[in-house]
Amino acid sequence: MSYRDAVMAAKYAGGSNEQATALHERRLDTIVAGDGFFDFDARRGIVVHIVPDAVYDDGYAIDLAEHSILPEADPSRPTQLPVLGNHEDVRGTWTADGFGAYVERDRGSEHDSCAGYSHLFSNGVVESVSALPFDGSWEGGEPTHLDGRTLEIDLTGCVRRYLRVLAYHQQMAPIHVTLTMYGAGGERLDPGESVHDDPGRIGDDVLAPFPVTLANFDADVRAELADPIDALWRGAGYPGSPFFTDGEWTLRSAYEDSR
Repeated sequence: MSYRDAVMAAKYAGGSNEQATALHERRLDTIVAGDGFFDFDARRGIVVHIVPDAVYDDGYAIDLAEHSILPEADPSRPTQLPVLGNHEDVRGTWTADGFGAYVERDRGSEHDSCAGYSHLFSNGVVESVSALPFDGSWEGGEPTHLDGRTLEIDLTGCVRRYLRVLAYHQQMAPIHVTLTMYGAGGERLDPGESVHDDPGRIGDDVLAPFPVTLANFDADVRAELADPIDALWRGAGYPGSPFFTDGEWTLRSAYEDSR
């Protein structure tokens, strides 16, 4: 299903939360099938959508002219639209639907493949797709060792950056954040507390927490994403994130340094 088809199919799904969820699910099916942007065809990855309410207004579009968007989507500065799990080696390009930043990886095949991308569509949706947190499990049967600390910091940092890009384009709140981890069954999620701890293994192939609605662009992103991030940890057998307790995130200083 094309992106435009997914938008139209989600338009009449119900309220704004239902619309955001429907768009995410339809795009997820396309991505898992290997039909994502930039030839992304990874067998496992993380898919995040940021969906402003204005997406379904007839004829609505943000101005993505090459000169008006600077510096948020300048092809010479593609890291302004970060790819989850990679802050270097990012390339930027204009597409028929907006602007994208992507990371290539050579898997030993005849051509490079896309390891992850983020795409800002002309209607304000941000689609973030990445297999980079699972990097290293492409060959053989060994499960990936996922660094849960880095995953939380990168996810929080990327979502915050996407919100800043949308705020730059004067998008209106609320904004809906949807998240799915697919192809994750058997992977190891490691809190990194001790080298002697046995990382929990993710039991489900697909982890898809409920969407989160942000009332404004100044929201505490990690606090707002507490429930879906906890759901990822619970999928690996933990009671929740080991880094977020009673409204306090122990990685906050590391997150601030990474922005």
